[in-house]
Amino acid sequence: MGHGSPVVHLVGAQETNYPWGFENRLIPAFEAIGCEVIGTDYRKRRSELHRLMEKQADFVLVCKGEGIPPQIIRSAPCPTALWYAEQVGSLGASDPLAEFRRRELAYNIAAFDYVFSHDQGNLGVYEQLGARRVGWLATAAVDIHIQKRLHLDKVYDVTFVGTITPRRKQIIDEISKTVSVNVTNIWEPIELNRTFNQSKIVLNVHLSDLLNTETRIAEVLGAGAFLLTEKISSSDLVTDGVHAVEVEPGNTQEFVSKIIYFLEHDEERERIAAAGHDHIRAHHTLEIRAKQLIQMVRKDGVRKIHWPGEELGVLHDSSLRRTADLELFYKAIENSVKRV
Repeated sequence: MGHGSPVVHLVGAQETNYPWGFENRLIPAFEAIGCEVIGTDYRKRRSELHRLMEKQADFVLVCKGEGIPPQIIRSAPCPTALWYAEQVGSLGASDPLAEFRRRELAYNIAAFDYVFSHDQGNLGVYEQLGARRVGWLATAAVDIHIQKRLHLDKVYDVTFVGTITPRRKQIIDEISKTVSVNVTNIWEPIELNRTFNQSKIVLNVHLSDLLNTETRIAEVLGAGAFLLTEKISSSDLVTDGVHAVEVEPGNTQEFVSKIIYFLEHDEERERIAAAGHDHIRAHHTLEIRAKQLIQMVRKDGVRKIHWPGEELGVLHDSSLRRTADLELFYKAIENSVKRV
């Protein structure tokens, strides 16, 4: 990859999941830092991927990418990166949904040059599944044009926003026996930001028993709200007691006691909220994530070639599959010599 402004081929669900898909937040972020973005919706144009993946770009970024054949990924003429935002657990913890996602990932994860996880705590899972280069790139990042302070009056003492799973229902019901919780599920980003601005305390409760690092964390802090969250899986994202306050997962008594405490200590609550707001905007915006991703790909320098037609022959890997990755091609040569 050169040192000028790169061309990013973003392969995701930006059309089939418009406007909610994470891809639709990434496109303007890359453009804001001077990149040209080529977009391909792999779910909508699956039958054409073999041709579309050969577009000239500095690198291909795939979001989720379930079911994309590994040979198509390997055929890309530039480095390929997978950015995966689903929870797959850790080496020591899993659940049925995480196991399903691991099986889904196992199909093509080894074909990518880079794999980036939203979760700092599950990098070992990707390595175990066959990923060659793994890194942490949190999807918890602020859209500075949407997530911001509005300086509104506080209408709600405590708010929870999200899909109500059985685990979340049990925890919130238990908390609600002592303190009133405004429970809602808002998808529209501007309305969501307004609700956080109107809340003294915003709760983050994990979907399942697995630790996670939800994008909601950045949305809450970006709005300048006070975040009370179950312990998250990416320990380097924010500092407990400085930018937000953590409780042990599933500990409803601790949730209640800290809610009561911070409702009674306005100054301390607002000081932590302000520190979290400043921290997230300084270190964790979508534009910063886009720059980090480009730097990570450039640092390693995966070498690939693109052949002008078939007259020069087709490079192949050890399984005789077409590839543009010189490292895989050289390994194929070494293996063939060893066999001889």
